[in-house]
Amino acid sequence: MKTNQVEYKSPSKVIFEKFARHKDVSLVYGEPIELANKKVLPVAKALYAVGGGGGYSGESEKSQGEGGGGYIAIKPVGVYEITSEKVMFKPVIEFRWVALLASVCTFGVICLLKNRNLK
Repeated sequence: MKTNQVEYKSPSKVIFEKFARHKDVSLVYGEPIELANKKVLPVAKALYAVGGGGGYSGESEKSQGEGGGGYIAIKPVGVYEITSEKVMFKPVIEFRWVALLASVCTFGVICLLKNRNLK
């Protein structure tokens, strides 16, 4: 007797299989872009974490439970400019770090000026 059973595919397994197919440098290096006499190769930083779990009830083979979750972040880091003479990396400068540095320096100068005026 043949039964019509549908194969159950775990959600966690689908996620792990997807990352297993792309575990090479294609996650961080983009396709080269040709401009005039140079190539530009984008570079990113990829961070991912996944987890999951599952189980079966002892009462019946049909009882089961699974759960999973994950985090994916892709952040641009910079580009490689490739010409016939040289290869140069140009990083992406994040505005928030520049603003933080400027704020800290301004605060330091204000503190120094206040201490100078108190003497």
